[in-house]
Amino acid sequence: MSLSVNISKERFTSQNYKTTPKTNGNLCKPVIIDIRKTFFGWFSHERQSASRDIELLVETFQQLGFPDYHLVSDQNSHLETDPLYSIENLKKKLQSIASDEGTTTDSELFLCVVLAFGDSGYFYLPNDPISKGKSRDKKPPRFYTSDLLSHFKGDLCPSLILKPKIFLIQTCDLNLEQINNANFVRSPSEPTPQLHRTPIEADLLMYHSLVSGGYTDKMKKERKESLKNIIDHVGDKNGNSACQFVYTLYKEVKALIDRAEEFEWTDLILRVNNSLMEFIEKKHYESDDRKKPWNIEPRIPVCVDQLTKKLVLKTR
Repeated sequence: MSLSVNISKERFTSQNYKTTPKTNGNLCKPVIIDIRKTFFGWFSHERQSASRDIELLVETFQQLGFPDYHLVSDQNSHLETDPLYSIENLKKKLQSIASDEGTTTDSELFLCVVLAFGDSGYFYLPNDPISKGKSRDKKPPRFYTSDLLSHFKGDLCPSLILKPKIFLIQTCDLNLEQINNANFVRSPSEPTPQLHRTPIEADLLMYHSLVSGGYTDKMKKERKESLKNIIDHVGDKNGNSACQFVYTLYKEVKALIDRAEEFEWTDLILRVNNSLMEFIEKKHYESDDRKKPWNIEPRIPVCVDQLTKKLVLKTR
């Protein structure tokens, strides 16, 4: 196979992905796509855990030796030139990131985190109203995760060939709410959309969570005392709660770093899923008010793994 980039013999023959910081360039410059508010018709839904999620992610990156990161936020998504204004704009932004030497050529690991509303296989764009008196389409555009991954495949981003490409996707369910038992009989829910096909290529891993931040936000308000040890450290001093997936990721990375000089990515996934399984099985997400069950129960994150080598992260 002829490649458009030079790959060292060491990198090609190694049994593990290279994760030792280089003298020139970063080990990894993570990309965060942070979509906090999405409009559906005239009304917006906001991810209440967004601020705390970013704080914990940045702390997690720093623990792993990733001091710098690239943030794509929806702060100015109402502007036609903003990356999150449309699907086309976001695709152009991803192309720009894929060609950025600091993020790809000079890094040995690519990491992209998406925080947004959505479901299996896609996330929603902000969909800001055109003006105060005019709305855009009632349903916001869906950006499929397969399109996200495709921009960093070997054919479009040769600088990442034989480098691990990790995608952490947290999509909160906009339909999550607590309902009264008296109204428990509801019309059948819409069928779960089919998972958009993930490209099958070496060196890709997608870890997709649908454990919405809303569970923790509501639980913290109504059940703080009974679940003090579980919840208090999820939030910050201002009372902002993190999404349970982001907090669990942060907690397990810290535990692994405290225990050893290096750890495998597989160990991290297993530990995160075990913690979230306990969160779900013991119904820690439920409030004290049994008359208000959740209409949607949390699910364990799904991992699609096409890595061909062990990904070992050195912590010291």
